[in-house]
Order: sequence, then structure tokens, then C-alpha cells
Amino acid sequence: MNIDIEKISEIKDELHDLKDNDVLFIDEEGKTKYAVMNVEMFDNIEDVLMMLNSSTGASVRIASPDDIDLSYEEYERIKRQILEAVEKTFMPKPEKLN
Repeated sequence: MNIDIEKISEIKDELHDLKDNDVLFIDEEGKTKYAVMNVEMFDNIEDVLMMLNSSTGASVRIASPDDIDLSYEEYERIKRQILEAVEKTFMPKPEKLN
């Protein structure tokens, strides 16, 4: 279900101020009943839930004091994110090369 932002004009400013990882919680009768978030954040959560629900049983153990077990899909997602971060951080920009 979609609602036009004009219909919720009273919280329009709060919605526009949301950062990438922020969530706007809406209370009803003193209890938090709704959460509003950016579509990108929702998509990321949805991807994680799909990976957790469709686990093939294969897992990767991370050597750490916490004994972390990841499904193969989780491992591949984290590996991809790390490689993207390294590439963005350390790869020189073509226009700065001689």
C-alpha cells in the first residue's frame, strides 16, 4: 500500500530529514506501532532475511574470539561489500593517473 506524502504532511519534515540508516518510529497509545525507513534500507533488510531463510546449510566459520558462523550467501555478501569498500578507498581515480 502506498500513501502520498501530502497525506502525511505533519511528519513530512521528519521524513525528509531521514538519513540512510535512520528509522522513524510512530507511536500509538504509548507504544511503538510503525516504523518508516528509506526504501534502500528496507531492500537491504529484505535481502538479509531472504539469505537467512534460504540457507543451503553450507557455512563459513570466521576465525575470531566470537566463533562466528555465516551461511555461504552471508559470507559472499560481506566479502563483496569489503571488496567494494577497499576498491572505493584505495583504487586511484583514472583522471589522477599520469
